[in-house]
Amino acid sequence: MASTIRLPAGTSARIVPSGSFVQCRAFSETSQQWRGRQMNFRPPSQVQPAFKTRTQGMRIADLPNDIGILPGTFVRPLWRDMPSIFKAPRDRWHMEWTWLKAWLSNHASLLQYCKRENTLPLLLGKRRHFAAKLHNDAFTAFAEGNIPKIRQICCDNLAKNLSTAIERRPKNEHLTWKLVKYLRKPSTNFTGLRVISDRATSIPDIPKSGIRQIVVRITSRQATTRTQKSSGKGPTEDVTVDKKEQDCTEHVVIQHLRWNNQDKGWRVWGNITPTTLHDAWTNPYFMPGLSALERLDMIKDSMGKK
Repeated sequence: MASTIRLPAGTSARIVPSGSFVQCRAFSETSQQWRGRQMNFRPPSQVQPAFKTRTQGMRIADLPNDIGILPGTFVRPLWRDMPSIFKAPRDRWHMEWTWLKAWLSNHASLLQYCKRENTLPLLLGKRRHFAAKLHNDAFTAFAEGNIPKIRQICCDNLAKNLSTAIERRPKNEHLTWKLVKYLRKPSTNFTGLRVISDRATSIPDIPKSGIRQIVVRITSRQATTRTQKSSGKGPTEDVTVDKKEQDCTEHVVIQHLRWNNQDKGWRVWGNITPTTLHDAWTNPYFMPGLSALERLDMIKDSMGKK
């Protein structure tokens, strides 16, 4: 099901039809779009060295910081996008039950990763702060055309897409972005930012390595202004060619990676589309009525088709 995320003026987003493992990614300027991204968790073939071998001896700066969305991430849709309690009670019950199971599983994975496998702080009270700062910094850097800053705070694929969009801008164009205010709606618990998912897992075969991903729903009013230098014979002036202010709802993914006990810090992965009813019934991570073995077999089959 294709859908559009509202973004600031001069930006756009498009969600590709999602399968079990398709998520979405980045923001950019007009004519650029969020790119659908298919995750590939296939094991290495026999001719490839193991991932552990390929990363041994690499500097922390050279190690990848973008390994995709953790499989089985459930992003609760907005209330208006959920099945009707009265018209489709079975579908609504399945979505609510899946959300509850995901919520419990997420907390278990977080405790396992932070406290049993490592000695890391949970940072539960700082998650929204991290998301707000990264969201603001990323949009500001993009508007200013600050590519070094984008590479510092965004994952590799997102940084590449945004840098390309910046390089394609007309040389005489200037873009400004401003977060006017957070919209304190029920969908964000009247705060403007709500943690929807918080998951973590260790990376197999690599000690003291792991990934933590947090999905934060942000409801805000954003303003953008696009100006261009006048090209007349007189003194050049900035001419406003587009100015907009609009309300936006985004599901922003931020992540924290550790390689060999070295932190790569918090970064923006991009945007993600909420889990659809179709995914809730067909994704092997969420399908009801499966034994653990059947679920594992279906996940392996899904990976093999990628």
